[in-house]
Amino acid sequence: METQKDAVMALVEAHRQAGRAVGEVLAGLGIARSTYYRWKRGANRRPAPSRRTYPLTPEECGMIDEVKTAHPEYRHRRIQGVLQGWGTYLSASAIYGYLKHRGQVEPYDRRSAPWDSPRYEAWQKHLLWGSDWTRLSIAHLRWYLLTVIDFFSRCVVAWDLVPSVNAGHVKAIYRAALAAEGIPSSAERKPELRVDRGSPNTARVTREFFEILGAELSFARVRRPTDNAITERFYGTVKQEEIYLVGNYPDERSAREEIGRYIAHYNTQRPHQALFNFTPAYVHQVNNKTALVNELEGMKKATREKRKDYWINLEKSDSLNSLILSH
Repeated sequence: METQKDAVMALVEAHRQAGRAVGEVLAGLGIARSTYYRWKRGANRRPAPSRRTYPLTPEECGMIDEVKTAHPEYRHRRIQGVLQGWGTYLSASAIYGYLKHRGQVEPYDRRSAPWDSPRYEAWQKHLLWGSDWTRLSIAHLRWYLLTVIDFFSRCVVAWDLVPSVNAGHVKAIYRAALAAEGIPSSAERKPELRVDRGSPNTARVTREFFEILGAELSFARVRRPTDNAITERFYGTVKQEEIYLVGNYPDERSAREEIGRYIAHYNTQRPHQALFNFTPAYVHQVNNKTALVNELEGMKKATREKRKDYWINLEKSDSLNSLILSH
């Protein structure tokens, strides 16, 4: 059918160049003008020939095996992030297919997406920070992990362990975050702090502190956890990967050491899917989404070219060996 369409369009074009009207030629062929021009539009939109794909190289398979052996609990997307940190980009589907072939794909219960969209937009660091606290056990007593997280990079910029949370701790953690990021208290523009409506956050002294400092304190809407989703997501992660695994820290010193070690790992080593599998600290450093996307695209291209060269060279080598053996 496509060949017939091409032949008709070529014939009409030849007559048009010879001086005949397109409508006259189409009438003679019994083809409606709308049909002819629809064919022409379709011809201009035909997809380009598909690019040849190459299977994973033995080196790439070995890298997947290395990560899976060291971390059996990692799934394909987490492995993708680790390999990206090593400078090799493999698609999540390729890693999944390899693991499935080896029978190493575990069942996974997907969580449903939240109903409400988050009420924020951060396109660079230091625009919007989120703060909250979560409970943990130290010497079988209730303590709290208090953090400040940058909404652009998801980097934990400040944290503390306290036996209880009051307005003084909220003020202190914000001051600590400013100091950690090198932002002076006299700066004209300071990051907005997004918090929930807990009493330490809504206290009069807390509001006055932010008014005097010249920083904005914003509150998540009632029953809208997505307004502070970045912070909530971090606490879900730290609970599953650190706090719940330990259960109870023997004393404050060991708790600070272990929590500090985990946060350093989270910031500098743990790839984050929402950050194109870069680490929060790296995204915080680059501070440019376009640059991150370009770096990822360059990594993809380099990996594809390396894989292509491997299989082409292997085919050439096999052909040469066959030629030698035939003689």
